[in-house]
Amino acid sequence: MNAERFARLVLGLSALAFAGIGAAFLVAPQAMAARVGVSLAGAISANDVRAVYGGLQLGIAAFLLYSARRPDALRSGLAVQLFTFGGLAAARFASLLLDGNPGALGIALHGAEIVALVCGAVARARLPR
Repeated sequence: MNAERFARLVLGLSALAFAGIGAAFLVAPQAMAARVGVSLAGAISANDVRAVYGGLQLGIAAFLLYSARRPDALRSGLAVQLFTFGGLAAARFASLLLDGNPGALGIALHGAEIVALVCGAVARARLPR
């Protein structure tokens, strides 16, 4: 697979992940928050969860899809993908050290973020400058 095609695949799969999680939190914030042990206390907490875990994730997904479709935006899209997954993975690692084992779901999410981070780094490194 050539470098540009691999970059598009990485961006597309990353966008799909962000869009899926974002849509789920936008549509069902209480149910999604409960899956990670968080209870929402009212309209303001649901509003914030819909915005941060729903809207922000959907915005990232949209940017990654935009970047995947434009050859001149592949490198910047991959940079956003790297910083986003890098931030998520680093925060989960800090939480693992500070808070202990988050259980199977937390470990699975951390693993997926690390895989996405590595794929993004490989894709960006393979692109011509």
